[in-house]
Amino acid sequence: MADSLVLAGLVALLVGLAIGKAWERYKLRDGQWIDRRRARESPHYMLGLNFLVTNQIEPAIDELTRAAAAAGDPLEIHLILGNLYREKGQVGRAIQEHQKLLQRSNLRKLEHANVLLCLGLDYKRGGFVDRALEAFTEVLRLDPENRYALANLEKLYEEQHQWAEAYATRLKLARGDSDTSQARHQEILAFLDNELGLEALKRMDYTEAARRFDAAIDLDQHNVPAYLNLGDVRFYQGDTAGAIAAWERLIETAPERAYLAFSRLEAAYPKIGEAGRFPSLCRRLIAAAPLDWRARLALGRHLSAHDSAAEALELLFEALAHNPHALDLHQAIWQTLSQLDLQPALVARYVELTRDSVFYLDPHICIRCRYRSTELLWQCPQCHEWNTFIEERITPAKESAE
Repeated sequence: MADSLVLAGLVALLVGLAIGKAWERYKLRDGQWIDRRRARESPHYMLGLNFLVTNQIEPAIDELTRAAAAAGDPLEIHLILGNLYREKGQVGRAIQEHQKLLQRSNLRKLEHANVLLCLGLDYKRGGFVDRALEAFTEVLRLDPENRYALANLEKLYEEQHQWAEAYATRLKLARGDSDTSQARHQEILAFLDNELGLEALKRMDYTEAARRFDAAIDLDQHNVPAYLNLGDVRFYQGDTAGAIAAWERLIETAPERAYLAFSRLEAAYPKIGEAGRFPSLCRRLIAAAPLDWRARLALGRHLSAHDSAAEALELLFEALAHNPHALDLHQAIWQTLSQLDLQPALVARYVELTRDSVFYLDPHICIRCRYRSTELLWQCPQCHEWNTFIEERITPAKESAE
């Protein structure tokens, strides 16, 4: 939380400084010329910035308030003050501060746009979605290339599940951006295409859904959910072979995510008369990635369900050595031990393997905001960033000792 406050404060500071640099040194207000440099030369201004950089919000507000009074209430300092009130959680105070700025006469076009941008951020923080959308839209009318407004507008559309509007806004953000940023734009557009496909799938419009999932894969061949969903569409349409092809393509493209397709493939292979392909697939994955505990878990469950409990248990014990903290793995082992009548020697071996285990109930964590989840999510529900979840694991003692 402290890190996010520092980041937000620095962003607010940069916005204020950018505005200050864009304005001329002097401006006529109420019949008097004001030296805009006075604010930035004020000791209160410099102290306020120092407090801001060290995340001391309260003293930063005090010093910047004094600097504003000493320099004739310059607009840029009040912009920063409003942003600081917002970061403190005083959204109403922030809205008031920024609304007062809009009442000033002779605001220039870009000044007006920047005040509206800050006001839109206030509304967004306060949960006033309609007002925030209106404010950001007005910013773009005044300043069509304002990237802050576009980015915030897109996030609001995503939060409201207005995927078509979010897609159109992301296209505007991507237009004219540097080549190094295009890969990230394509990654996000692919996720938005996937969401549009899911909407079509809910309407049972399979043709549109498949088109969207294909478009997502064309934009980003590593978009895992698009492969899963494309296979689902083909399966619903009765094209089992096509569904299998989509899921197997996922495994080829992102073998670390192969486990997401295991249950689908295990159910689909028998429908085309090739039930033996699933254990073969798991064995191939284990051979290619010896530390892949999930392939062992899937194969162990499969063998256990097909009267090969002893072989299954060996695979599950191997998986346990690689990841002793997975609750699913322990549950599978106990089910298999039960099939084997809880033989004392096997139970003792299990106890020895798990003596120092710590079970993870929410192993997935967002690398941007540290939000935790029991399952892999494609968009973080807290910071709303795409594809930021990883699985947090403790290194097994056996591996660390090698």
